[in-house]
Amino acid sequence: MSFDISFMITALKEALKYIPITLELAAIPLIIGSILGTLIAVIRIYEVKVLSKLVQIFVVIIRGIPLVLILYIVYFEVTKEFDTFADKFNWTIHSKDINVIYIAIVAISISAIANISETIRAGLISVGKGQFEASYSVGLTRRQTLRRIIIPQALPVIVPSLCSNFIGLIKGSSIAYLVAIVDIMNGALITATANYKFLEAYIAAAIVYWILCACIEKGSFIIEKYLRLYTRGECV
Repeated sequence: MSFDISFMITALKEALKYIPITLELAAIPLIIGSILGTLIAVIRIYEVKVLSKLVQIFVVIIRGIPLVLILYIVYFEVTKEFDTFADKFNWTIHSKDINVIYIAIVAISISAIANISETIRAGLISVGKGQFEASYSVGLTRRQTLRRIIIPQALPVIVPSLCSNFIGLIKGSSIAYLVAIVDIMNGALITATANYKFLEAYIAAAIVYWILCACIEKGSFIIEKYLRLYTRGECV
């Protein structure tokens, strides 16, 4: 069978409709991962008793588990436990009442928290220890040191890696089609179910993912350029 370009364009148009779903599956975990990942990174850097060991174990375990496995664990096991509690306490809501997209967001967020925490930790420790000591010597607290001294210097290191994490989440969100979420991947594949032209559909999905990632890369470059100017004092 010859390659059908016209059908690929049809699949491409269909896939474009589901860009908002894919962005939701990636952006929300990015935000959650950045907030909780920063907290985990700070706990590990300051070696908070007990907590630092616990979060380190969490990071090691989650980073060693494939995202698709985390998705299945949340989708099958966590929802089953949720239903058990719902029955026990006579709740009116059960897992079947929860939009499956939220389940996927939870699963992707768990992976994002572990990965982004390492990104942020690497950025924070890239700032020399002398900066911490100098801040303490002038009377700044730990919180003030992080907010005023460490984070501004670490941002040029963290932002490019965060953009890479975002791209990874964009591509990783494609596994959501395994739990019947219609995203870019599923949107393209649905068009091929009638004529089995899956190659064209896959290529169409790949083009959409490439466009999204290229836009993120461009945005990352602009932000990096701004941060470089800011750190040099050339931008107010």
